[in-house]
Amino acid sequence: MTEEKPICVGVVGCGQFMSRQHIQTVARSPLLKLQHVADLDRRKLGAIAERYHPIRSTTDWRNVVADPEVDVVVVGVLPQLHPEIARAAIQSGKPVYVEKPLAETPAECLAIQRMASERGLPVAVGFNRRFAPATQWLRTAFRAASGPVSIVYRISDDDRIRPPDQKWKLECRLLIEVVHVFDLLAYLLQAEPVSIEARETRFNDTMVLVEFDGGSRAVIHSSSWGSLAQPKERLEAVLDRGSVEMVDFVEFRSYGVPGVPELARFAGRPYDGCDNRHVDDFARRGLEAMLEMRQRYHAAMEQSGVLADSSNEQAWAEARRMLGDPPLPQINYASDKGWGQALEHFCQAIAEGRTPENAGAVDGNRATACAVAGRKSIQLGRPVELNPAD
Repeated sequence: MTEEKPICVGVVGCGQFMSRQHIQTVARSPLLKLQHVADLDRRKLGAIAERYHPIRSTTDWRNVVADPEVDVVVVGVLPQLHPEIARAAIQSGKPVYVEKPLAETPAECLAIQRMASERGLPVAVGFNRRFAPATQWLRTAFRAASGPVSIVYRISDDDRIRPPDQKWKLECRLLIEVVHVFDLLAYLLQAEPVSIEARETRFNDTMVLVEFDGGSRAVIHSSSWGSLAQPKERLEAVLDRGSVEMVDFVEFRSYGVPGVPELARFAGRPYDGCDNRHVDDFARRGLEAMLEMRQRYHAAMEQSGVLADSSNEQAWAEARRMLGDPPLPQINYASDKGWGQALEHFCQAIAEGRTPENAGAVDGNRATACAVAGRKSIQLGRPVELNPAD
């Protein structure tokens, strides 16, 4: 791949996440070209065509996979469709970047993993948090630990905000959301999960205890019953006579850990057509700036009536008015969680003939296995063991 010829990306899925993350990343990158996009919804295709001008668009994802000009396929649709599209891309000889979860069962993940290995093609799973700037300091701190680590990780949200076309995301939070955390913890610890014990206070309000080989343990609190005014994610870890904290990838603090800063703040992620003053504000003021932004966003969703009825178009119109012109970005997208870096790294590694450092099919398999084990543990009322060899 020469510098004169960018790597051509085919995108399957033009929903909220894909249009605001991966399609924007491709459009901004001098390395990449938006070659072909697919979505069943012609309205979404039209909006993407108007703003980003892909070379081709289609309502059939098979056309993207079959396009001889497409070098890399990026997939982000309903999870049950991920395996079929991923396998088709691999069969066509194309590297594929698949949003999480890679598949809904470990068996489906393993099939993708084996097919990619047999054909020598890289597969990446969209565990973008590995590439977040805040994660780099977490990784440095964890590598300095000589013994087991204890971790508490909260990931919570107010899912009343989800419009009707996103209700599928509420079916199993462990599989749709917490897979991010399972992957990040395994990545930071460089260890395999060997036991999962989960209990639900109410549906999608879950405590999960994960035990890793080597003795580290993590407690994950995942809930859809939280508040938009509160940062979505928080990690606290006790290391060797020291500890670290990370709040929603906007602020990192350490206590008694050599080689890492006591305080680091990270710029936000900008979005097309949005008020992007948060980008520099996060870098300057960190958590304080995020809390102010979240409180404003929460007030707009509550006062407009969106939280009472997310299917109400008039409520959404009022929320947009309250969020300004240009509006604030979607609140959970405001901090930099590594979306752009992850996709661009994958494509650049392919262009240069290097092995990507992204989470691969094995990592996708592990995260799905943890989610499935967590759901099984809730049903059985006891821990479920995992065999890393499987």
